[in-house]
Amino acid sequence: MSPLIKRFTWGLILFQLIFWTLVPWVSHHAPPLDATEMYGWSLSWEWGFYKHPPMPTWIVAVVQAIVGKNMLSLFLCGSISIAATYYAVAWLANQFLGEKEAIVALFLYALTIYCHLWSTDFNHNQIQMPFWALSLVFLYATLEKKSFSVAFLMGVVMGLNALSKYTAAFIVPCALLLIVFSKAWRQQFNWQLLVFASIGFLLVFGPHLWWLTQHDFMPFHYVSERFNELDQSSSNLASLADYLGNAFLAHLFLWIAAIYCCVKWRISDLHMSQINPSAAKILKDQQFLIFLGLGPFLLSCIVGFWVPLYYRWVTPMLPMVTIVIVYFLRGRLVHLFQKKFLIIFILIQFILGAVYIGKSTINKNSNRGNYPAPEIAQKVLESWQILYPHAPLRIVAGGEWEAGFVSLFNPGKIYVFTQADYQLAPWVLPSQVRNCGMAMITPSPKELNQFPKAQLQPPIVIPKNNLYSEVRIPWAVLAPEGQCD
Repeated sequence: MSPLIKRFTWGLILFQLIFWTLVPWVSHHAPPLDATEMYGWSLSWEWGFYKHPPMPTWIVAVVQAIVGKNMLSLFLCGSISIAATYYAVAWLANQFLGEKEAIVALFLYALTIYCHLWSTDFNHNQIQMPFWALSLVFLYATLEKKSFSVAFLMGVVMGLNALSKYTAAFIVPCALLLIVFSKAWRQQFNWQLLVFASIGFLLVFGPHLWWLTQHDFMPFHYVSERFNELDQSSSNLASLADYLGNAFLAHLFLWIAAIYCCVKWRISDLHMSQINPSAAKILKDQQFLIFLGLGPFLLSCIVGFWVPLYYRWVTPMLPMVTIVIVYFLRGRLVHLFQKKFLIIFILIQFILGAVYIGKSTINKNSNRGNYPAPEIAQKVLESWQILYPHAPLRIVAGGEWEAGFVSLFNPGKIYVFTQADYQLAPWVLPSQVRNCGMAMITPSPKELNQFPKAQLQPPIVIPKNNLYSEVRIPWAVLAPEGQCD
């Protein structure tokens, strides 16, 4: 990348890391649902979990090892994911666009909703964003350089992509279609590259495949359950329409910018690059942009005719969409490379930040952000210490969110025992539960029946204040029977 692109890219990365970490941090009293779930899983290093592969939990564990166990760390994980995506998008833009147009494409990507309002609840969709973009980076570099070492790295990155979410598989058929239908790209391919890429992929993803065989392929059962839930709530066509509509709205600023530039500047006003690539180069670029920039998303839409789709699943699939639009509107969006539009970009970001903070103030139920999670966590610990003054609280059972924030806001390592189910939380052993006991947050009848020695406690009551309404939490304790290390 040129020095100019690097300066703008690093400036954008720094802005993302600071602004979109602080905005949710100052506006949340409780952590978001998915991020809390990632935290609960991160307490044990595993090769998989009952819903998903493990990548985001590893990121949470590493970040918290550096900055500590707190809510800030969860928002920082999201900002790091987006920031890393920016660098990959900038690299890709540099391959297809002129210097100024590449910067415009990058900043338009930063205005997609995935990079601001939806960037604060760290989950599998979000952590896949950088690895998806990097997979395209290394795929392009592998075919361009015909390098075995780069092919191996591509396999490694694809493995990390798949460890983020299985939808990484959508890249593979699109890459194969590119090679099959494009003579230019087919000439760049050889089977040795595929072998080295496969080795890299299996070295990274292989342990998770083994984990799946040892855990009854649990994530696929979860996916099946999710499809059934979505199928019951709406038809496939309705969910596909919702999927497409949300993808369109997520890139609203891109469409506004494209329409504005097409209306504002005539063909005679276009600033075309001084470099005139050959027709073969143009065709080759267009093929990559269509097959890999749009192909995975279009393929997912085709799948949507047979299975229901959830609108957030598109989040990582379109890192090249702004590059595609800027490329096919060459000479138009380059006009946005002006100081006044940079100021507008910054103003939009601050407005979005204010909207994010304001929505939690206006809507008391927004993003669970106003829930008295720290107060509940403190009450649970205080009550436990009164009941068992010589036994530390080491296990908390319940839903991912409630049990998760009780663990997050209390000192020490407190394992989250998901729904008090050993299958869902295999890192918690029966011997640990027997020796250490546990707090059970909002226990279900099934959970209480599973642990008949558990004793219901007076509900935890958090009085109403100007931030949240009164909250009453039923809970129970299972007394420790041994030495808890």
